[in-house]
Amino acid sequence: MDLLVRLGLLKLVSGISSITEESLPKTLKLNLSRLRAVQAQIHKIIVISTSILVFRQILMSKKALVNPQEMENILVKCAKAVLELLDRSEEAGTEDIFEIMSGFSRDGEEASNTNNLQARKAVMSRMLVKSLQAGDTVFERISHAVYLATRGVVLAGNGPQGRKLAEMAIRRVGAIDMTDRVVAVAEILVAVATVLVNVHGQWYKYLTDNM
Repeated sequence: MDLLVRLGLLKLVSGISSITEESLPKTLKLNLSRLRAVQAQIHKIIVISTSILVFRQILMSKKALVNPQEMENILVKCAKAVLELLDRSEEAGTEDIFEIMSGFSRDGEEASNTNNLQARKAVMSRMLVKSLQAGDTVFERISHAVYLATRGVVLAGNGPQGRKLAEMAIRRVGAIDMTDRVVAVAEILVAVATVLVNVHGQWYKYLTDNM
């Protein structure tokens, strides 16, 4: 029963639409604020992971940047900057993320090379906006990876096994640095599920037995 509740909560917070009080059963209404906060964190992880994947593609297209370690260093710094932006402002949007990515993408490029810079910014902007839309292949791929990573911790716990499952899932989209965030989200879901089972376990069992 505990695992079923955990998975149910994960499915709920993984939805694209914002959780509302009207959409929750009575047993979950007291946890509305916590579930909304978890959903916001999951959305943030998806946005950062998507942004970094797009940025990686942009960097790989730059022939001047041939050192893999150099590229990884830039990606880590960019991810940190985007994360700080989203943590600092709930109103931050794609334009703000794009400006951060654009700054890192110059990579020492001469400011006088205006045409190339503007062209690259235009391409980056289109890729970012498109990839952050529900239904886009990149968005769906990353959303699924984040879901699998969170599920790994929800089912296996926040120990070595759970972290390993999370890392395996999130690494596929190049977002290994988001592992700690995924674990933190899963821990909250497990805590909420534990309380719900303790309080409403018999009711949930009755429902499942009569389905």
